[in-house]
Amino acid sequence: MRQRRHVHSRVGARNWTLQRNLQKPMHWIETFRTPTWTDYLRLNHRLTEVDKELDERVFQLHAAETPPQMTLSIERPTSSARKLEHSAFRHPRH
Repeated sequence: MRQRRHVHSRVGARNWTLQRNLQKPMHWIETFRTPTWTDYLRLNHRLTEVDKELDERVFQLHAAETPPQMTLSIERPTSSARKLEHSAFRHPRH
């Protein structure tokens, strides 16, 4: 997972975290942010074949019968319009 964090940081993701659900110890949540939706789309195009192979190895760790869930969210500030350019795209994967 350290390699995965490095890859995501290299291609533009920020604030990468891996969290374990204490009530469901087999449930892990990966999150990261990108400044905009466009940056998120670009992030996926920057992955090399080696990066994609790492993704496959990580997905093989998934033990449930159903595929991992992906939730895409857009975070918007509730303050003044001047801060809108600092909105972040949040991508949790669990």
